[in-house]
Amino acid sequence: MPIIVKDFTWSQSNNIVHIRVPLNPVRHEKVDLFPSDKYIKAHYSPFLFEVFLLHDVNIKKSKCLVNDDEIILDLVKNEEISWECLEKELTKDEKMKIRMEVIEKSVEQAKQESEDRRIRKSQLDRYTVQQAMEIDNKQHNLMDSRRDSERKKAMDELEDWRLGQVNGKLMIKDKKVEPTPQKKREGVEIVELPPSEGVEIVELPPSDDEKSVKDEKKQEQEKAEIPEAKPVKKIPKSPKKPAKTPVKSEYVEQKKQENAKRVLPKLRQTMNLEIKHTPRTFPTPSRESKAEEEQAWIKNITLARRATGFVSEDLRPEEQDPEWCKAKGDEFFKSGNFLGAVSAYSHGITLSDKLPSLYANRSATHFALGNFNKCLNDCSSALDLMKPPCESNRRSRAKCIARRAAALARLGYLNKAIGEMKAAAKLLPEDESIKKDIYDMERAWEQNPDSD
Repeated sequence: MPIIVKDFTWSQSNNIVHIRVPLNPVRHEKVDLFPSDKYIKAHYSPFLFEVFLLHDVNIKKSKCLVNDDEIILDLVKNEEISWECLEKELTKDEKMKIRMEVIEKSVEQAKQESEDRRIRKSQLDRYTVQQAMEIDNKQHNLMDSRRDSERKKAMDELEDWRLGQVNGKLMIKDKKVEPTPQKKREGVEIVELPPSEGVEIVELPPSDDEKSVKDEKKQEQEKAEIPEAKPVKKIPKSPKKPAKTPVKSEYVEQKKQENAKRVLPKLRQTMNLEIKHTPRTFPTPSRESKAEEEQAWIKNITLARRATGFVSEDLRPEEQDPEWCKAKGDEFFKSGNFLGAVSAYSHGITLSDKLPSLYANRSATHFALGNFNKCLNDCSSALDLMKPPCESNRRSRAKCIARRAAALARLGYLNKAIGEMKAAAKLLPEDESIKKDIYDMERAWEQNPDSD
């Protein structure tokens, strides 16, 4: 229960209400402040300060300062009026209603602010992308203009060079040439000009460079017309292996001769060896123990066996019944005495090894103890005794098969365990626990398929 703070002070001016809340200098936690237009709350465990203001204030223009020893609140009034008191006189239900209204309004305002921030961020991201695209367009336009200017400059230079080459090949003749019929001689064309000009332009024969360029183009065209022949891969001939010549060793030949001359000894004759042991109840020989110590050991072992269950020597004649042993084992199993249950079931099996229920119950006890290999053996023995299969032993067979599948799964044989559990599900199709075990085993098998 928080301690309500009442020793605060307040004052006012025409526009501002000043509130000072003292902080306990001995011990307090971090101040948790919740301001609103009509309700102010400050919580610093174990203290709580709250005030329901007489009039609404402008909380966005107000200020708050948290010092080490006090909290200073400067609340801006919405109307320039003088307050008769700081708080309203409200009932408990009215205060609770105002609290809920303020909280709902704050939640809605927080959601609206979050949505506004999200929209603003989206707009800023979109504006940023647009600006980046404009910058990229400007850079691309600048690069295109520079490329075009460089191309135009290079084309102009190339055109000037071509015109210079053409002008170098033309000759202007100032003397007058008699009109003769046009003749083609060595690639020279004679053009007759009008008599008024007296100037004849003669085209010179092609130079050696131009002839070499034409010859190269002609050779390239001829090569293109002729299909290229596929290169023939030469298969390297493998070097001939030298013939193997057997190497004879004098030592090897000598050993062969010695083995051929060696005479094996005769086989030993078989005999029977009899060993007689002194009948004793202790594993230690007679020379290493004493009678008193042996009796004390027997007594201690008997007490220990009685603590886990019972011994056959202690049973009464009417208790030498396998069904009684089964009932006794069931009692030990229910009470959590698994070792006693194993002893009871084992003694019942020694009395009669034809009861499948003894093997089935002992397999459950071994499973509880973590002896999964023994659990497998007992389940198999119980299933061998449950023959022929019929409706009366269907549920018992299904339980034994399911327990054997669980033991296989614990030993890491998931593939075999899934097959056993599916066989149990065929006998008990309505059992949901078996279906769940099959699902869990299949998921484990998918995660670790190499477990079998």
